[in-house]
Amino acid sequence: MDIVTVHNLKKSFGKGESQVQALNGIDLTIEKGKFTAIIGASGSGKTTLLNLIGGLDTPDEGEVTVDGVKLSGLKEKELAVFRRSKVGFVYQNFNLVPTLTVRENILFPLNLAGTTPDPVFFGEITGLLGLAKRLDAYPHELSGGGQQRAAIARALMAKPSILLADEPTGSLDSKNGQNVLGLLKLSVENYHQTLVMITHNLEIAQMADRVVRMEDGRICG
Repeated sequence: MDIVTVHNLKKSFGKGESQVQALNGIDLTIEKGKFTAIIGASGSGKTTLLNLIGGLDTPDEGEVTVDGVKLSGLKEKELAVFRRSKVGFVYQNFNLVPTLTVRENILFPLNLAGTTPDPVFFGEITGLLGLAKRLDAYPHELSGGGQQRAAIARALMAKPSILLADEPTGSLDSKNGQNVLGLLKLSVENYHQTLVMITHNLEIAQMADRVVRMEDGRICG
């Protein structure tokens, strides 16, 4: 079963001679419950595609459907609800709030949405990610790997339909990167998550169920 369907997706930035065609007619389906890696050189359109799937940007042409929701025509408030309820984001730079504890960071999106957290699920996730003893710490008191684990826990806590990760191991050393990747794969297996990850690391890409290669705004393999 496909959880994401992308049809004839086009997106450009700039105008006139400075215009850049980031995506040039992308067609793509992503299977539910699988780990899909998107690879390609800088400027190939990977992040633009991820942002459009996550509802962070809108295409010039084409359609994106995520878990039965067509994103075209959604108003900004509707897109915000879609992002909170359907998508978990994991970034290279963690994006944790420095003045909040690990616990508060993990629960922040649910608090923002006015949703009551599931305490059993919270315990499972923080235990799985090795954060149970660091919940009262602040982000700066954690290692890079620890901060990324907190970011993953935050993304998973809302039980999103799909997890979008943009170079999540890019700022980590090799050991921490492998650990974080292993935890992401474990979350896919344990919680039947769908993971779409951008990476430049071919070794990481080889661990995915499927590899999508991009070049000049097109899918080439």
